[in-house]
Amino acid sequence: MTGILGVGSASLTEGGATPGTPLSGTEIVVHYGGVVAVNGVTVRAAAGAVTGIIGPNGAGKSSLIAVLAGAQRPASGRVLLGERDITHLRPHQRSELGLLRTFQTARIFSRLSVLENVIAGTKSPSAEGLVSALLTRRKWRSHERASTERALGLLAEFGMLDQAERRCGELSGGQRRIVEYLRVLMARPSVILLDEPTVGMAPWLVARLADDLATLRSSGVCVVLVGHEMGFIRQVCDVVIVMANGEAIAEGSFDEVAENDLVRQAYLGRRAGPPS
Repeated sequence: MTGILGVGSASLTEGGATPGTPLSGTEIVVHYGGVVAVNGVTVRAAAGAVTGIIGPNGAGKSSLIAVLAGAQRPASGRVLLGERDITHLRPHQRSELGLLRTFQTARIFSRLSVLENVIAGTKSPSAEGLVSALLTRRKWRSHERASTERALGLLAEFGMLDQAERRCGELSGGQRRIVEYLRVLMARPSVILLDEPTVGMAPWLVARLADDLATLRSSGVCVVLVGHEMGFIRQVCDVVIVMANGEAIAEGSFDEVAENDLVRQAYLGRRAGPPS
């Protein structure tokens, strides 16, 4: 296997953010009117690890991810990328620092082809590089060719090369999620936030995603994901944070939190807590 980027995991650092950056949110509080969605939650996601956030519906998981991504301003608390305070940075500013995300409902360009959607994630050249590219057509063409080859490599790894010219709006929900995920990878992120990444995905795509998350981990990338599929969470996550009623009630390995009495109570109705 060539690795998640289609050309070997070492290429993750070429021209992009450097892996090895941890992400943390400290004492995060989110209000929606008079409703407290997140109440003093702290999350520390290590580089080279996958951190899972689980909990019943309405626990505050997606609100927490929105704060980490910059889409939601917290009422209080701080978000750090490495040692840098990014609490007040907007999503596009965070993406420039190497923090990117996928959404609960995949966001794709429906009228563009699958290949064009993936290529859209390529980081633009710097201002100096852009001027140079405009003046040097050969350099620009080389950049475009490299992006296209890399996007095709990613699609091939996910068995979607035959879909490259298809309009993205014609894909299944699970395939759209993969396209969005691959678009994120094109930016060579150091931190990835995934919100319900496996919803609507065929089992073989879920397995492919699990393999690639393992490759990301070994490359030093920090991954934080929200999920309900407990088999997937157990397989890919190094650390699991359990939320209920806006608070973090447990943290540890999957097996550790699954045996926690508070977690079992939060999942009341599923008999033995989170399904294995």
